[in-house]
Amino acid sequence: MPNTYHKRALSTNILDENGIVPLKLLYAQREQRLNFDVSKFLRWSKKTSKVAKQIGRNQRHELKSKLRFRTFYCETTNVSNRTIKLENKEIKIGGLKRTQSDTGPIVKRLKKDGCLSASQTPLALLNELRSGLNYKIVLSDGPPHCPNFLATVEVDGILFSGSGNAKKQAKQRAAEAALLTLCPNLLTPQSNNENIDFAEDSPVALESKDSNLSLGQKKARIEMYVAKAMTGGMNPVMALNELMPGLKYECVQESSQKSLCPFIYAVHINNEVYKGSGSNKKSAKAAAARAVLLQKYGNLLHSSVLLAPPSGGPPSILPPTTSPIQLIAANNIAELVVNEYHKVMKGMEEYARRKVLAGVVMTTSQDCTKGQLISVATGTKCISGEYISVKGAVLNDSHAEIISRRGLLRYLYNQLALHGDSSTASDSIFVYDTESKTFKLKPDIRFHLYISTSPCGDARIFSPHDMEGSGDETVDRHPNRQSRGQLRTKIESGEGTIPVKSFEPVQTWDGVIQGERLLTMSCSDKLGKWNVVGIQGSLLSHFVEPIYLHSVVIGSLFHPTHLRRALYSRIENTLEGLPPPYRLNKVLMNTTTSPESRHPGKAPNHAVNWIAGEENVEIVNAITGKTLSGSISRLCKQRLFGKFYGLLNLNLPSRTNVTLQTVPEVYIDAKNAATDYKDAKEHMSAAFLKAGLGVWMKKPIEQDQFVLDVNM
Repeated sequence: MPNTYHKRALSTNILDENGIVPLKLLYAQREQRLNFDVSKFLRWSKKTSKVAKQIGRNQRHELKSKLRFRTFYCETTNVSNRTIKLENKEIKIGGLKRTQSDTGPIVKRLKKDGCLSASQTPLALLNELRSGLNYKIVLSDGPPHCPNFLATVEVDGILFSGSGNAKKQAKQRAAEAALLTLCPNLLTPQSNNENIDFAEDSPVALESKDSNLSLGQKKARIEMYVAKAMTGGMNPVMALNELMPGLKYECVQESSQKSLCPFIYAVHINNEVYKGSGSNKKSAKAAAARAVLLQKYGNLLHSSVLLAPPSGGPPSILPPTTSPIQLIAANNIAELVVNEYHKVMKGMEEYARRKVLAGVVMTTSQDCTKGQLISVATGTKCISGEYISVKGAVLNDSHAEIISRRGLLRYLYNQLALHGDSSTASDSIFVYDTESKTFKLKPDIRFHLYISTSPCGDARIFSPHDMEGSGDETVDRHPNRQSRGQLRTKIESGEGTIPVKSFEPVQTWDGVIQGERLLTMSCSDKLGKWNVVGIQGSLLSHFVEPIYLHSVVIGSLFHPTHLRRALYSRIENTLEGLPPPYRLNKVLMNTTTSPESRHPGKAPNHAVNWIAGEENVEIVNAITGKTLSGSISRLCKQRLFGKFYGLLNLNLPSRTNVTLQTVPEVYIDAKNAATDYKDAKEHMSAAFLKAGLGVWMKKPIEQDQFVLDVNM
């Protein structure tokens, strides 16, 4: 065989006398081969051996303008099997099989040993993470012989674009741009000598069957599996088994009463225990696997990927305008509430049955991973109109999130009371600011609300199983629908909400007594109110500056777009003129890796509450608004009004200069004396009205015209 190859093929065959065919291959700027189909280059001609002339027009001009040429000679073998050899590199047409790792684009480099599938392009890879994406060609320009296309794709509310001389290539580049944001390490392999921190945390993964991979390749491989598991594209148990084979799942808790305690599975890794709970063993194992993937490898991914998919629905991804609380912190908050509820309800199984569970957790660290449970509650009913009280002796709203917030109010009163004695003032969560003459929370103290399901009202008005349009659940396909953002009221003695129809915000006492339905604003609307005026209420506003929730954690039916709208965004453009320091609080939000199971059946008529520092559990009949024994609840208006008077008796300084001698005796007048709070509330109501979302309904004024009764 001659030392030099003939540059012209035989006129009757593509091969010359030595079995050699010339072939020009085009290389990218960094010596990376393009992701092209080799078969398009092998359109043989009997008249010429210049195979490069057979490249399609669009591809040829695009390659000439952006790439540089390098010529190689190919030795062909077994043409019938569509296989050629290029400088000792074996290439299989249709399924490019290469033996060297330093050639080809970044995506193809990772198509080895389980990092990526050999048939995956950036578009296919992105489609596995987020199915149903819609690619659009938004621009087409350039001459006919060399056109240029611009493609866009929307992922998590962010628009990514890519350009190319072919529509398919433009879409691929748009997908690659999205992957660089969601999974930055997947398309950016690291150097073999790079020191990667996760290797020390997970030695089992590094000693897996892929020991021949570099650290950068292992990092990309782990990132891929975690991304798929967290977005619902792959079973978390399967993903974890690929990274850490041989792990054993142990059922540490199993109960026949699913409303009290679900299945709990644990995984032991290096003397650490990772737990997950669920309504069945399969979901509990998946939750435990997600917990391992999150805590060991969660730092590799973009925060939007780390939102656990809701039970039975598509993955939940936050819009770019929404900030999520870290999923590890969200898991810890949910675990505190659920575990404490199971603990306090032992021995009271008949009252442990519930539909909605809520609790308030206080954290004292920046990462919000360590916290203290302040209050926990259950309940889904409101008082019947015939039981409303003119003495403030009943609970009008016994929904779990409302009761847990009232438990927080009682805790705040107790903390302020510590300032009545100089020896206990340092134990309080409040500090007194002499400059502003008000009490403020100590630095890093934050409050988080956990709800086992999305709050009733606007945040829950969506179908959890609908894949609207392109399948991107974060995009609202009907933003102008009349029900979007509407104020809603709860049904008396029942479940669910209805839109506010009346433009008269006042309800009358005699009308309710006679049989008119008593209207109570939905939990979504009340959470929206707390994000404007604070969770401290009007009476505590005499002493403290506004206190806002730092985050809301949802156990199930978590839809970021709807929840964000319900909590603050629906009045974001119409709320103005708030007196300082009041503001619109853009609360953080997230879900958990162990979704709350659905509780079918009729909701119980009782509500449970527990408060830190008051160890006994109180059970309230939600229909009558009083405890099962008929006494008034510790969370009713009358009792909290007594707590307010207790602070005045301690001569604590107030922001409004109110004292025991000057405070109004009537409850409603004492509330209205906090003028800044009243002004902020009026601006909030006006913002809803200006946005065309309805009028904030008020209870009959007679129920707030009472004085303190020390005998109750």
